[in-house]
Amino acid sequence: MSNYYNQPGQGSNNYGPPGNAYGRPGGPGGPPVSAPSYQQGSSGAGGYMQPPTGQGAAFGAPPGSGYSHPAGGPPMGGPPMGGPPPPMGGAPPTGGPPMGGPPMGAPPPMGGPPSGGGVPPAPKSSVQFFSVGGGGAAPVPSPASSSGGGMPPPPSMGGSTMPPPPTAQGGTMPPAPGSGGHPGYAPPGAGATSPPGSQHYAQHPNVGPPGSGVPQQQEFPAYGMQQPPSTTLGMPTGFDSGGFNYGPQVTAPGAPGVPGAPLDPTAPGQQQQQQVLPGIEDMDLSIQCDPAFLRASVGKIVHSQSLAAQSRVPLGIVCRPMAGDVGIDNEQVEVVDFGSTGIVRCKRCRTYINPFVSWVDNGRRWRCNICGMLNDVPTSYFSHLDQNGQRRDRDQRPELSRCSVEFVAPGDYMVRPPQPPVYFFVLDVTSGAGSSGMLTSAVNAIRRSLDELPGNPRTHIGFITFDSSIHFYNLKSSLKAPQMLVVSDITDVIMPSPEDLLVNLQDSRDVVEQLLDSIPAMFQNNQQMNSCTGAALLAAKRVIQNVGGKMLLFQTSLPTIGEGTLKPRENPRLLGTDKEHLLLNAEEVWYKNNAIEFSRLQISVDVFLFSNQYTDVATFSVLAKYTAGSTYFYPGFYAPRDGDKFESELQHTLTRATAFEAVMRVRATRGLRIANFYGNFFIRGTDLLALPNCHTDSVYAMDFAYDEPTLNASAITVQAALLYTNSAGERRIRVHTMVVPVTQSLPDMLAQTDIDCAVNISVKQAVEISLKTGMDNARQRVHQNCVEILRAAKGGQQQAGHYGGPGYQQQPRSSDGSSEVPVSLQLLPLYSMSIQKNLALRGGADVRTDERAFFQSLLSNMDIEESKVFIYPRMFSVHDMPMDAGTSSDNADDVPTAGENRVRLPTILNLSHERLTSEGMFLLENGYDLFLWIGRNVSPAILDTVFGVSSLENVDMSQLSILAENSDFSHRLSNVVDALRSERGRYLQLHFIKEGDGYAEAYFSRFLVEDRANFTGGTFSYVEYHSFVSRQVSGMPG
Repeated sequence: MSNYYNQPGQGSNNYGPPGNAYGRPGGPGGPPVSAPSYQQGSSGAGGYMQPPTGQGAAFGAPPGSGYSHPAGGPPMGGPPMGGPPPPMGGAPPTGGPPMGGPPMGAPPPMGGPPSGGGVPPAPKSSVQFFSVGGGGAAPVPSPASSSGGGMPPPPSMGGSTMPPPPTAQGGTMPPAPGSGGHPGYAPPGAGATSPPGSQHYAQHPNVGPPGSGVPQQQEFPAYGMQQPPSTTLGMPTGFDSGGFNYGPQVTAPGAPGVPGAPLDPTAPGQQQQQQVLPGIEDMDLSIQCDPAFLRASVGKIVHSQSLAAQSRVPLGIVCRPMAGDVGIDNEQVEVVDFGSTGIVRCKRCRTYINPFVSWVDNGRRWRCNICGMLNDVPTSYFSHLDQNGQRRDRDQRPELSRCSVEFVAPGDYMVRPPQPPVYFFVLDVTSGAGSSGMLTSAVNAIRRSLDELPGNPRTHIGFITFDSSIHFYNLKSSLKAPQMLVVSDITDVIMPSPEDLLVNLQDSRDVVEQLLDSIPAMFQNNQQMNSCTGAALLAAKRVIQNVGGKMLLFQTSLPTIGEGTLKPRENPRLLGTDKEHLLLNAEEVWYKNNAIEFSRLQISVDVFLFSNQYTDVATFSVLAKYTAGSTYFYPGFYAPRDGDKFESELQHTLTRATAFEAVMRVRATRGLRIANFYGNFFIRGTDLLALPNCHTDSVYAMDFAYDEPTLNASAITVQAALLYTNSAGERRIRVHTMVVPVTQSLPDMLAQTDIDCAVNISVKQAVEISLKTGMDNARQRVHQNCVEILRAAKGGQQQAGHYGGPGYQQQPRSSDGSSEVPVSLQLLPLYSMSIQKNLALRGGADVRTDERAFFQSLLSNMDIEESKVFIYPRMFSVHDMPMDAGTSSDNADDVPTAGENRVRLPTILNLSHERLTSEGMFLLENGYDLFLWIGRNVSPAILDTVFGVSSLENVDMSQLSILAENSDFSHRLSNVVDALRSERGRYLQLHFIKEGDGYAEAYFSRFLVEDRANFTGGTFSYVEYHSFVSRQVSGMPG
């Protein structure tokens, strides 16, 4: 397995997660492998769419067994995203996409002559042709004439691995208060319902209502032309905003939010329309949206804007629209094809038909539960009503009996035919890539994934490698071996054989495998240090810009030449200061501008970063942020230690269920609007999330704001619609709908707060604040919100008397006369303190810039189940675990379990050094890593049965592994580790920590959040923080 930390004397540049600290014993290398041959395949037809303890407050003790439900999220209708779409009915392209267009400008390479204008034929000095095979690249004649000069093999860079920065050990503290504490969060209010009300969305800038004279759909150049799509987003006519005129726009973090101003009540017919919305009594609350898809932070929402502001509870939802997808199927989502009838939607706000609309005129018309509009029922969709006013065929129609459904999208929801899935790999082959073993690990994972890539046999694939030059690969199926094409002039990149750089995987499988076998050997000893990342990204864009797809960037050093050059800007003197947040924002605007362009072209970028020095994660992660991609970070990567994690995550990224060319819109009942979005996406217009890729791990959070002083509905409805192309080339619209009852009682809402969801939204808000104004302000906001929420829950006593206004019902009181805190909020102080000590927000100078930037990016995209253990990790006592721990159980509701087989977990402990003993072993999971802490006095018998050694003296902890077959005990421990891993999208790397190993133990101590930390605001233990919050809630001096 691995040990995460550097030993003393490893050098000041080493840092990173556990296991990245030891100096590598040498590059892993790898025997050369023979190369395959390449073939070009047809690009295939594809599809594209647009469109504590004080004053009687009963705060709880830390949870004993974790948190609650999974996160969910839904999709929504809206304008489609632009790409280079062809006219409807245009023929799909064949072969690789044409590579025309003007050359990409970039600074000349170091020592290289400046490039001229235009796109001249490839000169001998710029493009060199090599036959790839036999573990090397042999020069071959150019297609034009003579062969190019020899290409020096790319470099190999050694270097020490980077250990995590030291962190202060928490002192031994008294155990957290445990009396009367609820062991978990209160569940959200059961059976939330949907209300009547009308929703407002901003009119898309390029689409108007029918008959308004404004174009319904933007014109696009013919398919196959070199001209990229217009920067103005085109939208299929079926996914528009319906011409509904919505209110003012609201700014979200990094993007505009969803407007939702009320309709003008003075307009003809509007006043009456607003008074006849479906009521909660007309809704069947037994129909509930699976919280895996869509989950709200409250089980009920207060009707008054002032009461909501007083509560300080984050009102919002977390949406995971493709949760549970396998391939192109999801057992929880039924597919509905309306055929010639057409998808039934509200004529005004474009809400999709759902179980919570009401029916009038004996079923001939239906009233929208978002805006209240009466809509005619198509003749072919008509059904009589039963005695309860519901359609008699409701149970036979999934769209009327289920909250999550998927519609087959007709042709007017496309602006070009669905495109084939594309996977394009851009690999840095400078010295560090070969010596660290990154290339070998990367090609191993890619090779294992080829049979499982979504979309076979339509899938297309291509490769570029780069150092100071760009290496293209001709993968034409008729070749006996792949052909390397080297372009050394990165200021004017020439596209050699453009039609053969992106090929059908099935047709060119042999050639692709030959290339994968050859790449590690070709670049194992490369000594080239310069990296032209920007030019390589632009070259890759030109290859796939007419199709879109997924681009994967593998980067081992800072870009040093050409466009997108980055300079080391980490400044240890700024760590822990009010200027640290400046280092966490991207410095080079080139990456943001090009990321937005990638999004427009339907290209998603996943970024894999490996380096033993500063990498500028903050800047590179922008590529993933605006293209709906993901960022992965392996500081001080060394394949024998970190290869399993990297290969597992890369394979998962390539093979998980993926939606292409997607857009998502979320609608809510009139009176509410979406104020902020959180996650990786780019907003087109005002409220349309542009998602070149959306996958099973994609999570989007959003918070609501009131547009009116009071809500006029008895329940609010939230509907999310995701328009996308699945890997089989089918255009689909996945719709999730949920309802939340409206209450006039603030205590009623607080009692039904879903703390898991609320904390997830709250920490994402804190990350946004930290990036704008600094970590101190973010931590202060988290603390103040905790105090204000608890004060409101206790009735706003003393200096908070203004909380007891109209609509406030008195809470039950304890023996001392103070109101009791609802069970749902009793753990709020614990999680607020944990957020402030989290790696993403903690103070001090012990978190390096790259590390913090990565964890902030990770946290902004976490679902609820992952964020709750990342904020408050779980620590298990392993050495004394019960005999049934690590075994499967069909009936284990009374104990924590993990994985599909419901593996019983060992006893969960509070996160304090007080719980560690020298005679024991303790397993800690934080949602991203696993740590096994081993006491110095552990029984030799346990060591022997788990690791095969009787003592840890002079043992390299990075070489340890659990011997699962050694004994029943080690087998059950291995089952626990595997079960925990199975619940996470990212691979949980296991790090072994030996008591007394100062550097490694200091890193481990960061997660013992109930102990004191050594930064301002973090010096409280949980007992002390609990008491501090209680005094402030009661109006006493802190």
